[in-house]
Amino acid sequence: DPEKHRWHYLGRQKYLEREAPEEIDRDDESLRKLYGTMPWPEFLKMWEALLSEVIGKYEPDLIWFDSWLDRIPEKQRKAFLAEYFNAATDWGKDVVVTYKQEDLPADVGVVDYEKGRLDDVTDYMWLTDDTISAGSWTTTGSWSYTEELDIKSAKVLLHTLIDIVSKNGNLLLNISPTAAGVIPNKQRDCLLGMGTWLRANGEAIYGTRPFRVYGEGPKRLTSSGHFVEMSGDYTSENIRFTQKGDTVFAIQLGWPGSGKRVQIKNLGRASLAGRMITGVSVVDSPESIQWELEDDALLITAPSVAPNNFAICYRVETTSL
Repeated sequence: DPEKHRWHYLGRQKYLEREAPEEIDRDDESLRKLYGTMPWPEFLKMWEALLSEVIGKYEPDLIWFDSWLDRIPEKQRKAFLAEYFNAATDWGKDVVVTYKQEDLPADVGVVDYEKGRLDDVTDYMWLTDDTISAGSWTTTGSWSYTEELDIKSAKVLLHTLIDIVSKNGNLLLNISPTAAGVIPNKQRDCLLGMGTWLRANGEAIYGTRPFRVYGEGPKRLTSSGHFVEMSGDYTSENIRFTQKGDTVFAIQLGWPGSGKRVQIKNLGRASLAGRMITGVSVVDSPESIQWELEDDALLITAPSVAPNNFAICYRVETTSL
């Protein structure tokens, strides 16, 4: 009976008793999965069985865990990891397991920061899980669909993605379809805007590695880790770096203005460490641009027309001296 059992289950073996707690039949064994009252050994068997089913049927590239994986006994976590990694060897592909806090050893999985990110580049890969909705859980923000859901702009999400990638991170983005499986227009427009930029500038994101520094310009993060807040929007003063082979991508998070001089300090002659710049171009524009290399900075003249409204990617070609 959906009317009898709706809205009571919070998870983590807790109950949300705010409507009609007297109607919750906690002793009905058929409802154990709904209300989380099954004995712990029984839950652990179900945990193992469900993961084995997912591995065997779907050959997943990634298995994502939320918090409290550390509550699963170490023996069973090891058994799961062995089953998954051995299966991946048979499939002939690389796979990823994510975790939060210190629920797994750092060299076993990819650490995940919920609605957060790091404030500097790392030598290890990491992940952010975030949602397309704006606000917090106490306002209009939600992981699931609500009628009043406020949506982040494509610009905000792209800047978040670029900042994350520049620091050796990845973004796992949640969207919120309706109960009928429909992605509302505002969310579609946001995703399409991101897709348009990535289609034109994806070479600066996909398959890249972090540069020796993540970027330059005013800091916007107030903390590092889970649930970080921004102190302001990114602007043309903020530049983020990625690299691929001998190419460095300098991504400017805003339009500086037609023909404006852009100064990139971390690509000056003194910072290139035995390399020289052989060419500079705009990824999303056929327009040739002027550039000049000085000891303390690379100077670029911005194109006469903004290639997009989100971020300008400069392709900086280098070679060894």
